[in-house]
Amino acid sequence: MLPVLRFHRGWLRPVSRADAGFLRGLLNLPDVRRYLCDDKVLTEHEVAAWLSEHEPFGADGLGLWVIETDTLGAVGLAGLTPVTGPHQSDPEMAGRIEPTIALEPRVWGQGLAREALTMLIHYARDGLKLTGLVAAADAPNADSHRMLTACGFERFGETSGVLHKLILYRQRFVRSTHRTDTE
Repeated sequence: MLPVLRFHRGWLRPVSRADAGFLRGLLNLPDVRRYLCDDKVLTEHEVAAWLSEHEPFGADGLGLWVIETDTLGAVGLAGLTPVTGPHQSDPEMAGRIEPTIALEPRVWGQGLAREALTMLIHYARDGLKLTGLVAAADAPNADSHRMLTACGFERFGETSGVLHKLILYRQRFVRSTHRTDTE
């Protein structure tokens, strides 16, 4: 089971099937689906299938979380999942783990996406002991590019996407090699 991950102004709680309606509404908002869903409107069945697809990852500590705050309730989606989509054919992306962040437009520009991504990075590095993460963002999605670079990702390439060119990012985690006097 996935842990609840707390950050400064909110928390990430594991997604459940009861969240299907919220997620369908979020993923079908025009400003969210434009890049995250390649502008495709998702049906109730597609969202349920997508949730089922991600359930098995929970055993590995990967999966999907709902982003919540005390004052606003559920406002978004966060995830750590294996790379899928057109960018999985890139050798640097294949078999790696990527974060996903989606927020309701009413809370854009408030730093919640950045806080949630930072929490996912800490969890991936310290909790899951991953050696790094990768990410892909549609070329015209300037907000995602700013967030990824602000959170320590570096651009390393590009590939074709469904609607737009995808810019590829990676973040390698540095492990401390510091030894104490007692070692």
